[in-house]
Amino acid sequence: MDKIVKNESLHLQAYNIIKEGILKGDYEPSKRVIEAKLADRMGISRGPVREAIRMLIQDGLLIYNNGFVRVYEPTMRDVVEIFQCRENLETLSISLAIKNITDNQKDQIADNLEETNKAFEQNDGVELGRLDQQFHDIIMQSSNNNQLIQLLGAIRTKIHYMRNSMVNGDFYPSFVEEHNRIYELILKGEEETAEKIMKEHIRKGLEGVLMHINH
Repeated sequence: MDKIVKNESLHLQAYNIIKEGILKGDYEPSKRVIEAKLADRMGISRGPVREAIRMLIQDGLLIYNNGFVRVYEPTMRDVVEIFQCRENLETLSISLAIKNITDNQKDQIADNLEETNKAFEQNDGVELGRLDQQFHDIIMQSSNNNQLIQLLGAIRTKIHYMRNSMVNGDFYPSFVEEHNRIYELILKGEEETAEKIMKEHIRKGLEGVLMHINH
């Protein structure tokens, strides 16, 4: 676990440390989270940890269950519902991105795709997960819509957690090709086709998660 830096906001540091641990799989789904133990491990008082836990409950990564705080354990219904939300928000995101994307953001996507192809050749699942999230984050930021960015950010965090906790970060083979195709459509300004490809891309992601759950 990362160390706390005393001259920075303690509750935000605690929040980021616990959140990173959850997303990395250090805490198993439904595992009980004990405030006092976390505080002791980080070498801080319980107050900042309590605030961090409150923030993570708001994020949906921790929940109250029978009087205890536990790590969120997604159900199949949760997975389907969150991907439904993601599909519609990502479609809006790419539509707005085509209208608002900057040259610098286009360059960021190009760099991301180059790194993604290398990671795919090396079968580096951890790096692919990071780059996949980065790709969608750049498009999200390119939308230039703060409310959309906030909503998608919360949803993406949950999807990242679901992928790591339920499917071990696996990716379906064509996702790299789809990222490249989406980038080409952004450059060409082909909004309608880009929306269609993005919808298919998100649906394949859902199918991949459900396939692992069913097996």
